[in-house]
Formats: sequence, C-alpha cells, structure tokens
Amino acid sequence: MKKLVLVLAVAVAVAGLSSVAHAAKTWDDMSWWGNTGATPEPQPESGTCPAQMNRDGYWWWPTEAASNADDGELWGNRGIVYRDWEKPVEKVVEPVKPQEKKPEEVRTVPVLNNVLFDFDKAVLKPEGKVEVDKLVAEMKKFAKDTVVVEGHTCDIGADTYNMGLGQRRADAVQKYMVESGIDAARVQTVSFGETKPAVPNDSAANRKLNRRAEFKVTIVK
Repeated sequence: MKKLVLVLAVAVAVAGLSSVAHAAKTWDDMSWWGNTGATPEPQPESGTCPAQMNRDGYWWWPTEAASNADDGELWGNRGIVYRDWEKPVEKVVEPVKPQEKKPEEVRTVPVLNNVLFDFDKAVLKPEGKVEVDKLVAEMKKFAKDTVVVEGHTCDIGADTYNMGLGQRRADAVQKYMVESGIDAARVQTVSFGETKPAVPNDSAANRKLNRRAEFKVTIVK
C-alpha cells in the first residue's frame, strides 16, 4: 500500500474536538479523505513561512457534512494535510440514445397497365409481356402476394363467345406468368367477357382498349 504522508496540523489534545473524533477511520485506509462529499473540499496548502511554502499537500477543514452514513470519520481528522489527494474527476455519463425504430414499410398495390390484345385474339404481344414482367418481378419479391387476372372483350360478337374469349386471354397471361416462375396457385383467372368495358364501345379506338386483361393484386405483409 502506498505510504501516505500525514502532517498533524493541530495536536489532538487541543480542546474543541468532540467525542465523535474517536470514530475516525483507521489511517492505513485514507481513500475516503476529501471524497465524502462534505464541503468545502480540500484546499492547496499555502502560507508565508518556509515550512508551509514548501508543502504540496492539501488542508481539509470541512464545515458541512455530506449525507453519507459515517461523517464521524471526517470530523475526527480535521486539519490533516494529505499530500497525495487529487480532486476526483466526475465521470460524464453519456445519455443512452434510444434505438431508432426503422419505419415500417408501407406497401401499395402496384399500378400496372392493362394488357391489350388484338381483335379476336388471346396471344400476348411483346408490349403486353413487358407489363406482365413487371408483375412477375413484384410477385417474386413478395412471395405471399396473389393476383386475379381478369379477361375482357369488346362488344363485337356473341356474349357467350366473348365470355370464352375473355377466359382465354386471362389464361394466356397466367400461362406466361407460370412459365416465368410464378406458382400457378398464386394466379387465378376469371372472364367478364364484354360485361365490364373500360370505356364505352362506341368507336374502334375504344373497342381496342376493351380487348384487355387486367390485374387485381392482393398484397400480403
């Protein structure tokens, strides 16, 4: 244990020391000295006489005790010069930053263009495949999503025939998706024939827009 140099500033026989002086802690453990929280704290030794000027210790003559349980050890050693004391450095405790929660991903149903077909045809055109490929990529990314492919026609032809034509168009899209790696169980098909036109069947341009397949995607988180 490091030897501590202690200089008695006053004789223990001097009147004024209370009986609590007997509660002083054993002097071979002075780690508490200056660190009980009592005030004022130890002050550097100073004076005018050579004996005082050559000292590099501290006086501790506190007047207010701290709230610790045994301040008797403090009062029993008033006036001790403790050469090795250093003012404790307060540890700066950095506040614990709460972990930032990643914002929950909010998914929306992908917006896809209708797949258009030629008159009386159920064959996917290149531009139609481009649109289906977008859905295939989305469904590969989110393996629980499902889709219903709706087949539609214009109003030319008998209702029964158009219902079958709409089904063939929806089935053509499903076949292409399955060939592209999507489980057939995730792709359902239905035909509405000419019963749900996207626009009125009152011109050749509008009828072209009604010869289509639409996607109804269900996203699953």
